[in-house]
Amino acid sequence: MAYNLPKKKDGIKLDYLPIDWTTKKGRKVVLDEYDVKDEPSLHALFQDTVNVGESYPQDSATLEEFRSYYLTHQVFVVKDSKEGNILGAFYVKPNFPGRSSHICNSGFLVDAICKGEGIGKWMVKNYLRIAADLGYKASFFNLVFEINNAMIRIAQNLGFQQAGRIPKAVKLNDGRYIDAIQFYKEFEVDGTT
Repeated sequence: MAYNLPKKKDGIKLDYLPIDWTTKKGRKVVLDEYDVKDEPSLHALFQDTVNVGESYPQDSATLEEFRSYYLTHQVFVVKDSKEGNILGAFYVKPNFPGRSSHICNSGFLVDAICKGEGIGKWMVKNYLRIAADLGYKASFFNLVFEINNAMIRIAQNLGFQQAGRIPKAVKLNDGRYIDAIQFYKEFEVDGTT
């Protein structure tokens, strides 16, 4: 990491968690805070996502790399209500240090078995609420790969503005370089998004 980020925003209670929801395909899921017992499953989901190479810049995902990147701040998981399997996750952490630490960032994971069920959009909607409730004032997504059509659509539909484009920012598994898009959304004064 290039600089030290502030630690977790401890002491802030999100009384509305857990949140139950039903996906577009009728799957019952629950969103809640990460528990350390979720680490093996969450690491496997992160590793699978990194290996696909279409949404995260990492080219490996050892347990230590995963911990130092994904688990340093607040993390939330989506589980299948029946079986308890992790189907998705996201973190909330400052995007920048110090005077700019009021702008947060997130990284989303969706298990391939439930893509197209709306879990991604539902997680981003909940992320916006949670991030505002944790005291952040805005969100900035640094590196949305231009081939990540689902995330681009979600960001645009939820009111994010394109803040920039980084030419040839990402090298895909096939060796091609593609652009990355940056998205920004300021939270409302009253905490809503």
